[in-house]
Amino acid sequence: MLVCSVAVNAWFTTPEWAKHAVWDSVKPIDLIFPVFVTLSGCGLGFAYGRRVPVGPTLRRGTILLLAGFLYNAHIQWTITGALSWDSFRLTGVLQLYAFVVLVIASLHLLAKEWWVWLGITLILGAAYTLGLHLYAASCPSGLLTPECNPSGLVDPLVFGADHIYAAGVLGHDPEGLVASFGALVSAAAGATMGHAMSPRSGRSMLRTTLILLGVVACFVALAQVTADFVPPMKRLWTPPFALGTAAGVGLVLTALHLTLDRTASPRVMAAATYPLVALGRNSLLVYFGSHAVMLTLTHTYAPSGETWAVLLARGVTASEDRMWPFVVAAVLAWTVLASILHWRRIYLRP
Repeated sequence: MLVCSVAVNAWFTTPEWAKHAVWDSVKPIDLIFPVFVTLSGCGLGFAYGRRVPVGPTLRRGTILLLAGFLYNAHIQWTITGALSWDSFRLTGVLQLYAFVVLVIASLHLLAKEWWVWLGITLILGAAYTLGLHLYAASCPSGLLTPECNPSGLVDPLVFGADHIYAAGVLGHDPEGLVASFGALVSAAAGATMGHAMSPRSGRSMLRTTLILLGVVACFVALAQVTADFVPPMKRLWTPPFALGTAAGVGLVLTALHLTLDRTASPRVMAAATYPLVALGRNSLLVYFGSHAVMLTLTHTYAPSGETWAVLLARGVTASEDRMWPFVVAAVLAWTVLASILHWRRIYLRP
């Protein structure tokens, strides 16, 4: 997921396939952050399997919120050259992530079994679907559109139209309060799989695999049922989109569980997976750091009048139409950085 994220960020000329879907469809880039949230839910299942440390959890949420505001300030300063409260965005990916962490951690005060989390996921998915479907019934076309959707009503009311995505002009906020409920479905699905895979359970690999496949089957079934009421889409993070993505993540996790989760991994396998472990240990740094770096490079200018991103890409590729060497270089750079930090046991965590 992180490799794909860094690669998409580095491909700053933005080919058509690398753009987000405008509304009710899904493109490959739309999967990256939902996969991150699903995997985060899985990690939270591991982290809070025994207890929920309230103080550190509140601190983590607060730091994530502040980091989100700082990131938005960096975006505004880089693009406009000034900071202004009048157009400062309050919502964002880190703010949404903080909300998800705090809610999933709170639910762990009551739920610590995979089957309980499966029930929570199904209830959240069904409730969010019902809310979206009822709202769509009030729209002129009976469908959710950019002009008629709950985000277009709720998010400007809560945050103010000037403080959400695109200053409210597009009629929704993909990281606003409404979309956050879809993110909770993704995170709860991840927590379900995390508890199913937990080594603390003492289950055999065969039993764990069967549980994971059963969970994935439930996600697929509910995704199909909810798709009859709301379309799969990232813009509002609808349940069929969240559950379909979680099902794909579950299949990959099952395959990796069978491949990697052995009592004694061969040294060759440990060496081969070291870069991925390093990326995972510093996932927040790599995910948001790559965004911040490319944003800066594409909006700051060298004395020649060209952006630093163009100059760097030309230095690596010799042509702006041939981006893949620059993309590979960016992925390798972040992987090397993560590997060095992992070797030194340095991790950027809230």
